[in-house]
Amino acid sequence: MTGSPCNRPIFRPSSPRRHLTKAALLGAGILISAILFLPVGNAWALSSDPTPLGVPLPPPGQPATPNQPPASQPPTGGGIEAAPLPPVQLPPAQTLPGQTLPAPQPGVTPGVDVVQPLPGAPLPGTLPAQAAPAQLDAASGGFGPDLWQGSEVSRLMGLVPKLPAPITVPALSDLQRRVLMTAAPSAGATAAVDPLTPIRADKLHQMGFNDAAMGLTQGTPMTGPMDPQEAVEKALLANDTTGACQQVDTLQAQEAVPSLFTRRAAIYCQIMRKQNDPASLGLDLLRERNDPDPATNDFLALAALANGETKRVPKSVAVPDPLNVALMKTVGMPAVGAIGAAPVVPVGAGGSVMIARDATRPLPERVAAAEQAFKYGLIPDRELGDLYLQVPSGNADPATAIGMSDTVELRAQLYQAAYRGGAPAMKARVIDAALKKARQRGDYLTQAQLYGPLARDIAPARELSWFAPEAARLMFAIGQQAKGGYWLNTVAATPGAFKAPGEKEGLDLLGRIAGLPGGGDPVAAWAQASGTTNPRIELLYALLAGLNQPVASAVAGGFQAAPIIALGSPSAEIVAAASGKRKGETLVLSLIGIGGDRAIAADPATLGTALRSLTDLGLEAESRRIAREIAVLAGL
Repeated sequence: MTGSPCNRPIFRPSSPRRHLTKAALLGAGILISAILFLPVGNAWALSSDPTPLGVPLPPPGQPATPNQPPASQPPTGGGIEAAPLPPVQLPPAQTLPGQTLPAPQPGVTPGVDVVQPLPGAPLPGTLPAQAAPAQLDAASGGFGPDLWQGSEVSRLMGLVPKLPAPITVPALSDLQRRVLMTAAPSAGATAAVDPLTPIRADKLHQMGFNDAAMGLTQGTPMTGPMDPQEAVEKALLANDTTGACQQVDTLQAQEAVPSLFTRRAAIYCQIMRKQNDPASLGLDLLRERNDPDPATNDFLALAALANGETKRVPKSVAVPDPLNVALMKTVGMPAVGAIGAAPVVPVGAGGSVMIARDATRPLPERVAAAEQAFKYGLIPDRELGDLYLQVPSGNADPATAIGMSDTVELRAQLYQAAYRGGAPAMKARVIDAALKKARQRGDYLTQAQLYGPLARDIAPARELSWFAPEAARLMFAIGQQAKGGYWLNTVAATPGAFKAPGEKEGLDLLGRIAGLPGGGDPVAAWAQASGTTNPRIELLYALLAGLNQPVASAVAGGFQAAPIIALGSPSAEIVAAASGKRKGETLVLSLIGIGGDRAIAADPATLGTALRSLTDLGLEAESRRIAREIAVLAGL
């Protein structure tokens, strides 16, 4: 065949794989040439099936070992609803109040060798796999395909941008995320366009859920399906070689005659999969084209180096397109100014996730970013806990921690001590100190999610009566009202355990909001016992009213369980949407009315109406969770 590689001398530096016989090379070249230039079929069919990156091909005659799935995957939720963490089998720390935590043992890496990884969490130094999130159906937490039924799309397009973002109140953040991610078309959706989709995605992005926003818009009629070459290039720029090569496999199957880009991409994937001989033959055929394209010439030089055919490093790359940049990274060439070469600068709430999962960054920076990401509900508690466990152990003293500087290292050391367990009294003192520090910096709800699973293992006991108020508050905050009630009963006969006036009455009120039965007017009892005029009294009455526990009292100036709803007010809009069975609109109006992180400044009438509407929609658990978290923010 004229122009075939077998009709010209082959000048390449020798390498171990060049010891094929000349007859084998000639036969393979002829066969590949014939297959590649067939008008139909897969032009790269001679190459072996794609193999996972980094997995060597098995010797001839031996079956390939199937890929083993990872032993565990990181959880996707917040963690406080999960089962209690199993105790770590370590010698109990019998440190008494006022003593320091034990120093690290000689020859042991602090925080890594001593502490077992959290169940389900990635090992220290590894990055958890993150699947692209899909829209939520009813089985995965969504609100059904009829969510937006009955609402005008123009009204929804005006309301959704008013949703608060980002949000650190866990219950409100979770509910809003579920609303925005529910797989449901708006009334204005057609076969080609749903005008509400990009608005929902933009709000998810503002909340920090960047992957969810991308998953919502990718491939939708609004944006159009992504071009196959664009999909490959985006994966390469994101350093996702596996995903890029999967896209290339799909692209090859779709093209009867492979394009130049597909040929180059297939060779790149063969090199990455250690399929060196097919890649070498593909490069030969590409050279035979004598293509004047500068990008192809750069590719040939870089691919030959990456494939081990030469040791000559190109002095420059004229066209640093995504494929060439990927090869430059493979051979260790600097790609200053090249497309995709510069590191992505994390921005917005979602940027904290990128920093937390970047193993090349300093550990303190990653931990601080993980704390921020956890605060916004973007990572599970176990992922933050895993990073805390990697911080070197120190001598944090629970008895004096409240007066110490609030640093990443101190927070990590307190968590390590609580996670390791030991005597219940020691564990309780650590959790007590950590939660007091959290209240000082206004971060109690976030830390409640982190320490709640650890505190559930501590049994109420009379000798722990000093811990009972904090334990009760924590249990109520995470929805463990029965155990919170047990802790209150533990100190019923020892009122000296309560430090501040009205603390017991405040916890009684919080327990009532969390779901414990009771009578009378708990708000009035708390207000009288505390001896102060609290500006949030009406707010607390509104919480009870929203939970259908009406209380009428003169303490709040005659505030009633069902306040008058003014025509045209936010409360009236919520009632109208709920009466019209417009579920999605009711949820959006309620979330706007509550106000996200400004919930304690919400109008009491709007707050009560919103909570009651959620209950009427069958979301009683969500309504009660929101109420108890707002009550904690209000100072109970």
